[in-house]
Amino acid sequence: MKARVFVLWLLAGLLVGGIVTLMVMRNRVADPLPELKPADFYAARAKWEKNELPNYDIEVQVTGTQGATYRVQVREGKAIAAWRNDKPLLQERTFSTWSVRGMFGTISRDIDHLERRAAGKSEQSTPRLTLRGEFDAKTGYPARYRRIEWGSSVEVSWKVTQFETAKSAKAAAEQSPPQTSPE
Repeated sequence: MKARVFVLWLLAGLLVGGIVTLMVMRNRVADPLPELKPADFYAARAKWEKNELPNYDIEVQVTGTQGATYRVQVREGKAIAAWRNDKPLLQERTFSTWSVRGMFGTISRDIDHLERRAAGKSEQSTPRLTLRGEFDAKTGYPARYRRIEWGSSVEVSWKVTQFETAKSAKAAAEQSPPQTSPE
């Protein structure tokens, strides 16, 4: 009888311990980012288009196969300079990748994959994705994003670590003191 009670208490203890362990593990490794639905993306993009800032500086921390820190200067709606790990990017076509428009373009392609798969219209090569993300509440820019491609080791995420409005080149020139020549 005592052995039977001992075994029951042992099993109950193991069960409770297992449940507690699973709860702790879930809280430690669970992804806090909400799942990104197409409707969330479209609403955020519409908010950005309505509130788009033509002049800003942005810094984005990217993790994944090509992890790096990117900084981009946007003036009059155009990416005019960009850096990867504090080294200037030299090809102008790459400047806009980490601008807000560029990030929306990346997410848009992923959303298109989700929608085609959901509609049963995807090709066999269309990746199966899980998308997670958050957008800035005021302007709608993509503040955090995670792209998980199932059946692959490809996973990319980014987080905007700095976003500052900037003066246009014209406004900056108007505010700088006039240059005087020495007499």
